[in-house]
Amino acid sequence: MKIYKTSIILAVILLGWSCREVYYPEEIYSTEKIPVIQGRILEDEVPSVTLSWALGYKDQIQENISGAHVYVTDNLGNSVDLEETYTGKYMALSGGFRGVRGRIYTLYVELPDGNEYSSTPVFLPKNPIIDSLYADPITITVLDYNTNNKPVLEEQQGLYIQADLSGNTDSVLYYRFNTKVVKEMLYTVGSGTPGSLSYFVWETYTLDNLYAVNFTVTQNNRQVLREHPVGFLRYFYDATLETENSTAPYTVGWVLTFNVYSISGDVYNYYNSIACQLNSDNQIFAPVPSQVMSNIRCLSDPNNKVIGVFEASSLTTIYKAFGWKSLTDYSAIDLPYFPDIIHGGTTAAFPPDFWINL
Repeated sequence: MKIYKTSIILAVILLGWSCREVYYPEEIYSTEKIPVIQGRILEDEVPSVTLSWALGYKDQIQENISGAHVYVTDNLGNSVDLEETYTGKYMALSGGFRGVRGRIYTLYVELPDGNEYSSTPVFLPKNPIIDSLYADPITITVLDYNTNNKPVLEEQQGLYIQADLSGNTDSVLYYRFNTKVVKEMLYTVGSGTPGSLSYFVWETYTLDNLYAVNFTVTQNNRQVLREHPVGFLRYFYDATLETENSTAPYTVGWVLTFNVYSISGDVYNYYNSIACQLNSDNQIFAPVPSQVMSNIRCLSDPNNKVIGVFEASSLTTIYKAFGWKSLTDYSAIDLPYFPDIIHGGTTAAFPPDFWINL
């Protein structure tokens, strides 16, 4: 296994000594209401859409849009109206209109104010092919803050997760990723005594960002994506947490639900534009604000602003458990299935039903 070590370079920027008046552009306090349209149709699932207004500069609560007319069409002349199931949440209640691989879908929305919006036609591609999901034991150096709130560099050990994907096609393949993690931990109370009791602890979180996307390149007449970065799983054991009556919690392993969605190029552009907007890639200054590349436009007035995306996609999911051994080795188990909805918790004596022994 390869061992990596990265470091973060701290840069201190000295600003000018003279006083400067803070500039607030008028647009920041704009009262313009911009709709946010988020919709998708998955293979073999009915379409769903969420409508809301974009948050203003000082807004704290999202306002959903009720009373809209929402429908989806395909390239075969079929269409379905979406019903409002909750405020701002729209879904096709009839199961007769579902995503079919190879078809093209278009979303239409008419808001209560009379403005009409449409997505570009979106192709529903075939399922992704995941060649492998694997790990490298590594050490990374991250920036943290001590008890005095001063920045310090901290070394962390763990597993760096990557994935390989491919496809037998001449065209570039685009993917969106979503990786759920259940972290398993263990500690013992009354260790070495007849009444000792083991406690099983688990935490849940998402490993990558909601806008994590990537694409393939051509290699030997195939489309391949190698070493896609999924995320870092930290192995944590702090001996200072030990007490006279209890061991310190230690990481047993991680169970990953690795979701990969095949998406179209314009949907990729939408998520990638968000990533470019939010990630500075270790630059000193943040990126210059820019318009997110939505695939939705206003039909009634092209000058009206709109945010959002309509996504047609197919999904491939694999389940895999990883266990930490050392900086040169790790354990891994391929799983046929793992529960989708799990909340963090603790149980004594016996592990929960979903617990994976590594």
